[in-house]
Amino acid sequence: MINGWSYKLAHRSIGLLLIRIAVGLVFLMHGWTKIGNLSGVEGMFTGFGLPGVTGILIAWLEVIGGVALIVGILPRLFALLFGIEMLVAIFLTGFGRGLYRPHELEIFLMLVSFGIMFAGSGRFAFWSGECRRCGAYMCKLGPDNCPPMKA
Repeated sequence: MINGWSYKLAHRSIGLLLIRIAVGLVFLMHGWTKIGNLSGVEGMFTGFGLPGVTGILIAWLEVIGGVALIVGILPRLFALLFGIEMLVAIFLTGFGRGLYRPHELEIFLMLVSFGIMFAGSGRFAFWSGECRRCGAYMCKLGPDNCPPMKA
């Protein structure tokens, strides 16, 4: 009985689901805060030397992408966009006070986002875009012609 339950509960798809939910919630909450103060976000991005509309796009990316990660709609795509966003955020805010301490959240979110991108969404996703057999993104070979998924 214990073996059966541990096999069912210790599935990588459950772990990926929990990671997607956690990262998606962080981006959703941060994006929602940005949408609540769009003029301030525009000013902040203008201060970084970027067009103000970039801040609006980032805010909506975080809200829409956060929800998409949580429910599993193209999670690899949104994870890639979030990883790139965090990498750019680290470089935009500078290294004057060091690398780790002022950027620990951005580094964490970047690495976990890239991890989701490489690992995939797992079985509990609404529409992952992944082949169930080989794990490839948008596989055009079909389940009968593609190689089995790597461990």
